[in-house]
Amino acid sequence: KALKKSAGKQSRNISIFFLLVNTVTWGAALQIVKPGLQFMTPYQFLLYRFIFAAIFSFPLLIYYLPKIKHLWKTIGKIIVLELIGTTLALSLLYEGLTRTTSIQASLITTTTPIFIILGGIFYLNERQEKREWLGLSLAVIGTLMLIIGPMLSGDDAFGSFSLFGNVLILAQNIATAAYFIFAKKFYSGIPKLFITTISYYVGMITFLFIDQFTFHGQAAGLAQPMWAQLAHPSALIAVLYMATFGSIIGLTAYIKGQDGIEASEASIFSYL
Repeated sequence: KALKKSAGKQSRNISIFFLLVNTVTWGAALQIVKPGLQFMTPYQFLLYRFIFAAIFSFPLLIYYLPKIKHLWKTIGKIIVLELIGTTLALSLLYEGLTRTTSIQASLITTTTPIFIILGGIFYLNERQEKREWLGLSLAVIGTLMLIIGPMLSGDDAFGSFSLFGNVLILAQNIATAAYFIFAKKFYSGIPKLFITTISYYVGMITFLFIDQFTFHGQAAGLAQPMWAQLAHPSALIAVLYMATFGSIIGLTAYIKGQDGIEASEASIFSYL
């Protein structure tokens, strides 16, 4: 019994370590990515990010392919979930951001852990203690104080209300929560680096179609601007950072971190 308890504590500590790695890599993303977005559209940025992530992770794909049991069934499962967590969630987020203000989007995205907690309770049969509800409440209040601060000081940061944009952001929260809840259940026992590697190819292919759609099917809208846009150092740094630290390291760390603790508890790390 003591050995089992010790192993459980060790697994929990490992999960916390991976979630802290995720917190650092994703937490730094906004400051690094934002300057690069003046040289490319959000969909182009996502496409370039996943192109480089797919290239960098190709050796991992070759390494894991012979080792995965029920290969095509597993890949099919990953594709379905990544269409939700990668393509759908990111599309809703960026479409919402084009229609609403960043301050409203920030307010709405603070509710994501709440959706994950509710999903964990009803779908994964997780239980929340009073101290966990207290911690979540403090995190929500603290985040709202940081966001609403400029409004209270007289800055016109909130902007005009956009119902459709806010609904898209809320839908992104639900899609993200659903992804992490399903990932907690269905990704157990699958190498996390293999999962994230497949997700990059899903993102690359789907955002290629979306990017081409935004260019009205003009193939010339991709290759030529890509190299011209990435010639700007801030754009190249943004893409390379998110391809490596945001994707290969950050996403893998989050999925791995969910293994040893509840999905709802893992989600609260986002407030850091």
